[in-house]
Amino acid sequence: MSHTHTVTQVLSARDIYESGEIHNLWMNPGDPGITLVRGQVIETDGPGAGRSDDEGREPFIEVSGDRVLRKKLVLDRTPEASAKVAFIGMERRGHSATLRLTVNGHEIFREPSPVAAPNAKQYWELVPDEGAWSWSRWYYVDVPASDLKEGENEILIDSVDGHIGWRLMGADYRDYYKGAGQGTRLPEGSQISEGGDWAKERGEYVVRLSLGGFRVKGDLRTDVLDLAAASSPLKVATGVSCFKVEADADVPDSTGLEFEYRAGETPVVEEDRWSGWSSIQPGEAVEDVRGRYLQLRTIFESIDRSATPILKELNLWAVVSSASSHAVRVVSCRNQDILRTSVPYKHEDYRCEMLQELRRRFELDAVVAGAQTEFERIERLMEWAYFVPLGDCRHYPWNVLDWLILSRDRSGQIQMNEYEQRRRDKMCLYPNVALVAALLSYGIPARHLNFHSEGMTGHEIAEVWSNDFRKWIHLDATRDFYYYDLSTGVPLDTLEIHNVLMERVDEVEKWDCPYLFRQDLDELVKGLPIGFREGNHTISTREGGLFLFRSFSHFRILPRNNTFSVPGPLPVSQGTEVWAWDGYLNWADERAPKLLHFNRHTNRRAEFYPTLNQTRFHLELIDNSRLNVYLETETPCFAGFQSRVDLTEWLPASQNFTWEPSPGLNTLEVRSTNTTGATGISSSISIFV
Repeated sequence: MSHTHTVTQVLSARDIYESGEIHNLWMNPGDPGITLVRGQVIETDGPGAGRSDDEGREPFIEVSGDRVLRKKLVLDRTPEASAKVAFIGMERRGHSATLRLTVNGHEIFREPSPVAAPNAKQYWELVPDEGAWSWSRWYYVDVPASDLKEGENEILIDSVDGHIGWRLMGADYRDYYKGAGQGTRLPEGSQISEGGDWAKERGEYVVRLSLGGFRVKGDLRTDVLDLAAASSPLKVATGVSCFKVEADADVPDSTGLEFEYRAGETPVVEEDRWSGWSSIQPGEAVEDVRGRYLQLRTIFESIDRSATPILKELNLWAVVSSASSHAVRVVSCRNQDILRTSVPYKHEDYRCEMLQELRRRFELDAVVAGAQTEFERIERLMEWAYFVPLGDCRHYPWNVLDWLILSRDRSGQIQMNEYEQRRRDKMCLYPNVALVAALLSYGIPARHLNFHSEGMTGHEIAEVWSNDFRKWIHLDATRDFYYYDLSTGVPLDTLEIHNVLMERVDEVEKWDCPYLFRQDLDELVKGLPIGFREGNHTISTREGGLFLFRSFSHFRILPRNNTFSVPGPLPVSQGTEVWAWDGYLNWADERAPKLLHFNRHTNRRAEFYPTLNQTRFHLELIDNSRLNVYLETETPCFAGFQSRVDLTEWLPASQNFTWEPSPGLNTLEVRSTNTTGATGISSSISIFV
């Protein structure tokens, strides 16, 4: 027997934002709804910015005497509000030179940092000697909107009266293939003058325009929704006669919201069993429904970029009919959640030739032999990356076989480093990329990440997905340690460490007033709720861990880890100069806002920390004795599903299969496998028929 009833569901903006697929949209905690992203960076230097491995390519150009630098940047519109010129520069400690920026004929002056930004002491105070050049850093200069225009904009940069005190970075054209791939078209927007005619530069000056308006377009797509709103993991057959969507939104003039939907018969999207996308008007009843499962897509638009639509809530209303009773009861259920990133992420092939040669050449099987758990294997590989000798390393490409030194003692044992300190030799990028490669060779997802605070050091590390802990974990092969929660012993990811720091920083962390010069750094780290993995070392890592903890304000990832089979694109350099490549995905939040020189930011955990190697099931009753099983997973290098019933042998399973339980108690388990044969995290359900 079936009955017909009306089902209503309320989808809050926060729930949609955290669980859906998001592009060019933003929502802070406490915001009334989802908006378009504010801010855009116009740049032509990113592919080649950095310090090249090749000798003779000094990236900095002194701005003094009669020298004038010219940069041209093209805007598709006149900005609606003030903008900023962002550039990478150096200053000479104790100098008195004023930098002049002439934007489309309008002069703007940037005095020495002690005058222009007295609280941003990182620009000069960290330089030990008078007359010494500072570290490379990002600088920002306000530009009135009236000084900019649609089309080509000219920015001239020189030193008032020719005084010495400034250097600006240039991105060498010969390095552009590293950051953008082969065949990149060079922009040719930079010229230099020494008091006469303009001459073509050898690259692009690292000079950008940071605009403050909203993006033109963005969209969101919800996760698959069940119009019947069934809460049980076991769903009964349900028909949908009609549904409608209503939206609570603010749509100012010059903005717009458009809505689309697609519906299907399966809880996992299958093109042949789902409709295509169709437009839908809020409040409009849709009667020809393909199935009970639905996805909604909302398209945001801002014509003049001075305003944005705000989506506060979606309401679903559906008329459904379903069976009123059945002979199956759920006894217990452990079904994994899957959190997906909206950012296209390219995973490495675990069988990549470089990775497998690394594993063979350095006898990594012997390193992990006897490990009782996956996480113990991870720890052993981190220790190996700490001790393995590194030779002549280059930023590009990430060829770990060229970086690592293989030598043996008289007994034939591979020789490893010894240290008198708890910090290995070589720049931090190299041992951590070697660690990522070693982990990937065993089918363990891992990636590179870097972080910094204004005025503090930056650092390159690795993060690994742990099946044992069902989460991402921050690893550092430079000191052979990780951070963990003191109350639980569970290792932490970078965002969790960042959040601990941000709770202790007294104000928003920004370039012009960094906490480094505002707070007592010893007080900042007192009573931390986190610990430091010591490992098998006589020297503690606590001092180094505390020092690095203060640098967890800003962090970023490459949107790929297939760097061992596909060399580019990669940043020209990391760790030797300030980060400049615009291909990073950066974290930003209310305490550590967006960096004004980068285009891609997120505050959604799913973008940085998708759940991997987990399988989620969906069960639907066909009749009283049979069930449809649908499986989904996010498993890098996915090889297939496995299932077993009542603790019998694991067998290959398809994404959709029929389960015929026997009378009484029945248990189904499912999991994924990858191409190395490693199995993922299982889900299970026990039912009584």
